[in-house]
Amino acid sequence: MDHKSRVFASVFAVPSLSHTTPTPIATPDLGYTGPGKSFGSPFASAAGGPHRAVRRNLAWSAATRFLSLPKPPLGNDTSVDFERIPKSAEVEEALQYLLVGEGKSEQEHEEGLVEWYTNEARLHFATYVRPALEELWDREIDLRHAWEVLDETQRILHLVQHLYLQPFEDHVLPHLYNQGSSSTIRPGNSEDMVTQAPGWKMKRDIQAVFAHCLPPQRFSKTLSYVLYDSGCKLFRIYVRQDGLQASATPEDSQAFRKRLVALLQGLELVGLGGDNAQKAFAHAMDKLMDSFIVSHYLKVDWFSKKSMVPHLRMWIKDGFCPLVELVLDCLKCDPDHVQPTELQQWQDMALGRLGRARVDNLFDFVINWDKSLGAILDIKEYLKVSNAKQHLTSSFSQQVSRRLLHPGATTTFILNVYIYVIRAFHELEPKGVLLERVARPIRRYLKERDDTARIIISSLLTDLDDESGTKFAPGSELSYEIASEMHKPIANVSQDQDEELNWNDMNWQPLPSDASPDYKKAKVEDVIWFLLTLWDREDFIDELKNILGNHLLRCQDPEYEKEIRLLELIKIRLGDDKLQACEVMLRDVLDSKRINSSIQGSGISGLLQTPQGAPRTPQPSGRQLGLGPSTPSWPPPQPKGPKLNAQILSSFFWPPLREDDFQVPEQIQTIQKSYEANFERIKGMRKLRWMNALGDSSITLAFQDRTEDFEKLTPWQVSVICAFEPQPGEEWAAGGNGKGKATSSITRDVEQLSTALSMDTPLVRQALGFWVGKSVLRSTSPDTYEVIESLATTSNKADADAAAAAQEIAQVQAEAQSAAVKTQEDVFQEKKDVYRSFIVGMLTNTGNLPVMRIMMMMRMMVQGGFPFGMEELKGLLAEMMAEGKVVGLGGEVYGIRKA
Repeated sequence: MDHKSRVFASVFAVPSLSHTTPTPIATPDLGYTGPGKSFGSPFASAAGGPHRAVRRNLAWSAATRFLSLPKPPLGNDTSVDFERIPKSAEVEEALQYLLVGEGKSEQEHEEGLVEWYTNEARLHFATYVRPALEELWDREIDLRHAWEVLDETQRILHLVQHLYLQPFEDHVLPHLYNQGSSSTIRPGNSEDMVTQAPGWKMKRDIQAVFAHCLPPQRFSKTLSYVLYDSGCKLFRIYVRQDGLQASATPEDSQAFRKRLVALLQGLELVGLGGDNAQKAFAHAMDKLMDSFIVSHYLKVDWFSKKSMVPHLRMWIKDGFCPLVELVLDCLKCDPDHVQPTELQQWQDMALGRLGRARVDNLFDFVINWDKSLGAILDIKEYLKVSNAKQHLTSSFSQQVSRRLLHPGATTTFILNVYIYVIRAFHELEPKGVLLERVARPIRRYLKERDDTARIIISSLLTDLDDESGTKFAPGSELSYEIASEMHKPIANVSQDQDEELNWNDMNWQPLPSDASPDYKKAKVEDVIWFLLTLWDREDFIDELKNILGNHLLRCQDPEYEKEIRLLELIKIRLGDDKLQACEVMLRDVLDSKRINSSIQGSGISGLLQTPQGAPRTPQPSGRQLGLGPSTPSWPPPQPKGPKLNAQILSSFFWPPLREDDFQVPEQIQTIQKSYEANFERIKGMRKLRWMNALGDSSITLAFQDRTEDFEKLTPWQVSVICAFEPQPGEEWAAGGNGKGKATSSITRDVEQLSTALSMDTPLVRQALGFWVGKSVLRSTSPDTYEVIESLATTSNKADADAAAAAQEIAQVQAEAQSAAVKTQEDVFQEKKDVYRSFIVGMLTNTGNLPVMRIMMMMRMMVQGGFPFGMEELKGLLAEMMAEGKVVGLGGEVYGIRKA
């Protein structure tokens, strides 16, 4: 059989082409007589030709009948013994003749005995063994039976290999080796000599048949699972990637290791431990490393706050590498031991996988700072791996965008998370490059929120004491994290103009190589510095003036310690050249305290006596404003009669304050006049302008059946309730000048109160709702109210429900009107008419203009400037377009509408 036929038969088993059956004993074939030769001469061609063919056929028949393999299938019988023809002298001579004698194949058309036996083994395997293996591997292997399938496959192939190789090694190889030993041995490569040996070739051919009869992908997958399952059981991994549940009782490690070694060594003996087995092993070890990290090292050490990386490196060295060396030794790999460079690579690989798993949950670790310090330390080690910083930046930015920067998150929560990010990333990388990258979207989003500055400054000015437990509740606008920063010591920072030219700085370090071009590390990068630098310096100072002014007017601390500390912190971090207005505001409230003490010491309270004979007369003890709101006296005045403390404000330095004008009670007006006189005497004829809407008061109300005290009231609430005092002609309501019981309650309506007090109707309604909620007044008809002199005369259910509803509404209205400083929206609404007139005049005189030019002209020409942005201007122009005063010409260009 030629070479092409043998190649075809090795893939497609065709008995007629791939194999010759053993030749039976028959009449020798003497061939044909050649032309010109005598017929039947026994001496013709005596040296060869037909006589060699006869001898070779006889020897071939004897040798092939002796070496032929058994025909019955092996079945499940582990014994391969069978009745073989005894080896006679004739068989020995035939083998000698065919293998090393004259009958050795010398021409291409002659088949050698070794090639015949190889084809005999292939045909026998295809006929009797392969069907049994196909029955095992024809279907998808259930992972629960993977061990049994591989064990059975290894057993069958081992028996078959022994069946094929034993006759060859016992009867064929001795003749070949005897010939080789008698020939001249030439020096050469010993490995090449082994690979050229007939026994090695025979074994290689048989094992190639074994390997090709099994489906490669299915076998590789099954072997990979068995190796992965072995690692899971040896290392007691409970979170597996195959979905199987780990056994409740741990396996015997030694017995399981021996079973694994026996299986791998058996597969190697039958030729299944080659490249496919090594690839399956690599895949299994890759999955095993992931599963081990997930099972044992993804847990965060919340208590000791230590890193898991040292333990992981130790496991790679003392657990993972020994298993790899054991498998490599069983599979006869070269080299069969782990190199130091490979150990380092595996440790880096494990660290990278642990780090990526940690980074995927970095947002959760950040919001749980600093209990998650151990996980942060793991990520810090991971940053040493190549491309780790880029992965961390992109992954964390996506987490922040998805879970934080959306309308559902409150500004307080975003600020708290931002503080956690600052602290965690300072631990990750003290240089601040990563923090600069991941904080950009958070800072940009916080700038867009209107309440960010108010929450920051209000939190910095808030005490940490929270007896009620509601000050820092999740829905509150105060941040505990920001407030706690005020209790940390102020860093001592030298004000060098150029840090890079400070040659005396022994702690100087060059800029990080991965920093952005605009990166510049500040000397003080604490949480307050990051919060204060959210805006430009001028914008922040303007916002600080508004918030600080509102806070100073309501501060209960007589020493203003937190306010002084806050200004010192801001001076250190932003400089003191822009804080003149804030310093004047703080000095005003401190000087007001001293002025109040001086005026009160002059006997102002004795200038007024409380009226007599009016049991329902409110007794106010208030704090009012001279050119601004007032603060309570310290300590509160104890003598009888109304008392007044005022705050004297420098109007030029304070932000715009609310100026609701109304009549205060006559007793308060008398005290105000006396206060003015004493102030002019002390301050050299300087005048005061009272801002009554910004004060707060405490008052005592006397009724027929009770007396009630109220504190921290707004001035308009006091004015409204004082309006229910008996006026001249209403002595009947006072019970005859205070003697006896009143015949009926005094009644007032909204219009009367608004006219008498010169007060806006919304303020009147808010005050009335407040007193209804306190069960002092009740509504008798729409917009009409009367005093509840006796609670016993009320209809409990109706009045209680009305009081509860009114109190809730009044509380909401009071919160909306409690701000002493005007908001930007209030200022814009007040000056809207001025802006409208200016825009109409400008467009009439200059023609069509773009929005940017209109805003620039308004900032330069309007008195007081235009301290608003593009959105406010566009909204104003849209309103004017709706009213038909201006028209949009496209491209954000506007002009005057012509009739």
